[in-house]
Amino acid sequence: MSELSFAELGLDPAVLEAVSAVGYETPSPIQAQAIPALLAGNHLLGVAQTGTGKTAAFALPLLSRIDASVTDPQILVLAPTRELAIQVAEAFTTYASKFRNFHVLPIYGGQDFYPQIKGLRRGAQVIVGTPGRMLDHLRKGTLKLDSLKALVLDEADEMLRMGFIDDVEAILAKTPENCQRALFSFPTRRSSDLQIKKVAQTYLRNATEVRIESETRTVERISQFVLPVYAERKLDALTRILEVEPIDAAIIFVRTKAETTMLAEKLSARGHAVAPLSGDLNQRQREQTVEDLKRGKKDIIIATDVAARGLDVSRIT
Repeated sequence: MSELSFAELGLDPAVLEAVSAVGYETPSPIQAQAIPALLAGNHLLGVAQTGTGKTAAFALPLLSRIDASVTDPQILVLAPTRELAIQVAEAFTTYASKFRNFHVLPIYGGQDFYPQIKGLRRGAQVIVGTPGRMLDHLRKGTLKLDSLKALVLDEADEMLRMGFIDDVEAILAKTPENCQRALFSFPTRRSSDLQIKKVAQTYLRNATEVRIESETRTVERISQFVLPVYAERKLDALTRILEVEPIDAAIIFVRTKAETTMLAEKLSARGHAVAPLSGDLNQRQREQTVEDLKRGKKDIIIATDVAARGLDVSRIT
């Protein structure tokens, strides 16, 4: 942890008050390096793992630089999934809790356009959303970026891996020239490196680079093991593990949307309370599935890695 305190970083007093109310005392390494750079108005290229505090690393300084009395969109955050967009929007709401008449609006696919348009007309200083839906609103003219001061690409490598590069670049091209830009990616995902470098060279010239390499790739209290089996034996092996392990609730990850349904059906036939979770579900169905897991109506979720992003279910063992 950094020896600095949040009070020493130069954050807006209202933001600092919200940070104190949350209970934050000292910034994490990514926050200690990113906050001063973003407060100075620099573009930023951040490389850090999930769980390092990167949302606060860009939210706190960007909130400190906006005019809270102006209701036009001033901060735009692009996220690869609906779940992450909601998670980031909730964080911004917390950090801006001491501002008056301040609004954060998440917009993403799978939700009706009308409430999103209504929210945009009402006014929101921070817009968080997925690239496709964000671009839809820009094309419809319901989202205007004339007053935009900052744009953040959160988990940029994931957005590029999912094929959003054209949407992301179309949105970047519509931002004002003096708009501050920040791009965050994961340190070990090499496949998107060239695309990220291209985006950075085009839209984040002379950016400050902050790279946090973590010695521990996973939380120490998580034990991991690999069980190599032939493909035709995987279901039998998985079933046996579920029989002998003391599991309260679990997430099982598969590669494709089709596999979530197929495996859920097979485990359900074996007596497990299981449900699939993928991008094929609408937002209401996804929220209901997660709620069922939290309440114990389901014990196992079969998910794709993208669909499960941002989940926080305490009973998962």
